[in-house]
Amino acid sequence: MGQDEVEVTASTDTVVVVVTPGWGDGIQAAKAGILEVADVFVVNKADRGGAGEVVRELRQMLHTGATRDWEPPVLQAAAIDGAGIGELADAIEGHRAWATSAGVLDAKRRARLLREVETLAAERFRERASAALEAGGNALAEDLAARRVDPYRAAAMLVEDAARALTDPH
Repeated sequence: MGQDEVEVTASTDTVVVVVTPGWGDGIQAAKAGILEVADVFVVNKADRGGAGEVVRELRQMLHTGATRDWEPPVLQAAAIDGAGIGELADAIEGHRAWATSAGVLDAKRRARLLREVETLAAERFRERASAALEAGGNALAEDLAARRVDPYRAAAMLVEDAARALTDPH
């Protein structure tokens, strides 16, 4: 599974994966992690030939893997005339109801908030570390340049200073 899929999965309550007839080799999709990220599958362009085969292939691939707490439904839709949209809305709501009752929704949202705080803190730390190292007359920067301190120790020193700043009541 690629970084984009990880970010999408981590950023949403329900992941809907849309494929079309002729979507390509199902084995490649399985290798790419598509089966693991989807909470709902939709085969769009169901008005075209091959949609039924794609539905069967997806269902077969889903049943060959490990048992899941949530069984992703595999639906057909045709965006051109709105066919299947009601079923899709029902499937999304069904996933939400399951995720809520299973405690998955709250856990996922909590994890998402923690990741957001971690990202924001890391960004602010990076900005402060950069400013500290670029400040004129900075002893740490001079020690680095003179090779009296290695980059690992310098990083540890910056982290220690940040930790002290967090715990210092003044």
